[in-house]
Amino acid sequence: MIQKMLKSGIFVTALLLSGCGGDNAYTGTGVIGGGSSVEQQDAMASIQENVFIPHADDLVTNIITLQNVIKDFDANVTDDNVKQMRASFKFIMQEWKSVQSSYVAGDYDTSLIDTPQLFDFYNTGKKLDVPADIDKALNSSVPIEDALIKNSSRSITALAYLVYGDNMLLADMTIEMNKDNKRRVDAVTVALDNLQKLSSDMASFYQNDTKFVENSKDASNAIVNALIDSAFKLKEWRVGEAAGIALKFKDNPNPSRLEYEQSTLSSEAMEAILKTHQDIMGVRSYGNFGSFASENGAETVVKDIRVQINTALSLVNELKPIEDAITTSGFDPKVQKLYDAAKTLQVLYFDSLIQALDLTAEIIEADGD
Repeated sequence: MIQKMLKSGIFVTALLLSGCGGDNAYTGTGVIGGGSSVEQQDAMASIQENVFIPHADDLVTNIITLQNVIKDFDANVTDDNVKQMRASFKFIMQEWKSVQSSYVAGDYDTSLIDTPQLFDFYNTGKKLDVPADIDKALNSSVPIEDALIKNSSRSITALAYLVYGDNMLLADMTIEMNKDNKRRVDAVTVALDNLQKLSSDMASFYQNDTKFVENSKDASNAIVNALIDSAFKLKEWRVGEAAGIALKFKDNPNPSRLEYEQSTLSSEAMEAILKTHQDIMGVRSYGNFGSFASENGAETVVKDIRVQINTALSLVNELKPIEDAITTSGFDPKVQKLYDAAKTLQVLYFDSLIQALDLTAEIIEADGD
């Protein structure tokens, strides 16, 4: 059996203690087996066709779009050009969050295990200062491709800083883009070239893979572990640590820990993540894991999961931008509600995982740099 590798360093024991039993425990019959009935194959093929492939393809398309936008710049970068770059970045980021939160490619192709860590360096566990590395590269006299030597300096984390700076005003960023013969624009191009390759590798996998469809038990392993991982990171990294709710920074809130604090797009990132959870678990016109699990005895837990996803999405929209809801002295009470909704979602996923599908989660650390 393929075993999903949780890259966040989640301790399975802690999840078991917080997630098993209780009113939300799965009460189905566990009929999702290791075989590959037509019904099961159809469900997995639908998820691949309607979730994995479209988001991966759109990620590639949006990166190429920004590459082409930059190629059409005149001698001097204008405010409108920077607006275009920022709008394109938002689309890239949202599609990446969708791919990241449902990522199963590494379970089936070992060459793609570390791709998410190479693409995104948010909260990697290493003491990286991506903005400082970017500034050093921009101020260097060596060719920009040679100056951006770290993987983190070619990531979406780097791209966010290159396009937004530290929440830099549009006019000020336009000035920065024109400095040193548009060296910052060249740095954006280097990052985009790297991201295009990584995203194309992921898209190619989803377009051509047949292993995911072949075995519903392995596919269920991969999907539910991806959702557990995503819910955990939403709860802990994206909400709890910034608000000072999570144990690591208990009672020490700081909005600088938000994923896209410098561009005030953290809410949009959370929204994209939760909408992908809806694509996989919610009511859709196509068959997805939610409908598949419901039809195989897990209807109650699926309904509960859908409620929590909708609750979390509503709170994210009410908190836009969440950067305004968290300060170093406290946070909006809705932030606590969002944390609680994500925590319940994580527990629901883990209950369904353990009791319905008998999955095993491995822990690895792979920061990519």
